Amino acid sequence: MAVLHNPLISSEARGKVGGLVYNTWRGRAYAKSKTGPAQPRSERQLNIRAMATKLIRAWQSIGATLIPLWNDYAAAHPDIDWSGNAKRLSGANWYLRCNLRLSDMAKSLIDTPPAVPAPPAVTALVLTPGAGSISCAFDASGGTSISLDIWDQGPHSPGVQPKIQRAKHKAYAPGETSPYVLSGLAPGLHTLFARHVSETTGLASPWVMASATVT
Repeated sequence: MAVLHNPLISSEARGKVGGLVYNTWRGRAYAKSKTGPAQPRSERQLNIRAMATKLIRAWQSIGATLIPLWNDYAAAHPDIDWSGNAKRLSGANWYLRCNLRLSDMAKSLIDTPPAVPAPPAVTALVLTPGAGSISCAFDASGGTSISLDIWDQGPHSPGVQPKIQRAKHKAYAPGETSPYVLSGLAPGLHTLFARHVSETTGLASPWVMASATVT
């Protein structure tokens, strides 16, 4: 970043000219090169984008009979976001949300809205750390149609407030089998977020979290 005097032959300059952005900070004019927004490029992120693209096309082709069913479902089922607040989703949002999860788990997609509620939240989540690993114990779910969706934020400082937005997906574990061991973890404090996801509807429970220090 360059500090300028009389930028562009003026007392002050703001905005983009060519590949440079001009602005003022604390009374000092400066210029810096323009950079574009960061684009995630991990293998998982690219796969999710490809899945979403296919599902958008599928939504556009499911027909005039099914789209109103999803719109009715959306009107009757506001979603609860990460902060606990209810928000309205469109029928297309719900179709994409359910089927993206199903696609991510390599399960069959659905054309009609779910007729059953989302699975209950994970209970009794207890983490036991080890050398490069965490054993995740929980109350196993009945049947074989629920997966445990596990995300990890870590290693992080004890002073950091864990947030699901900062976590990365680690595994889909069988919901009926406890414990499940995550391996290949770096030493330090990890916070795991877990939820149940239905393998038949793609609906998900609220998140629960727990922390443990990997050696």
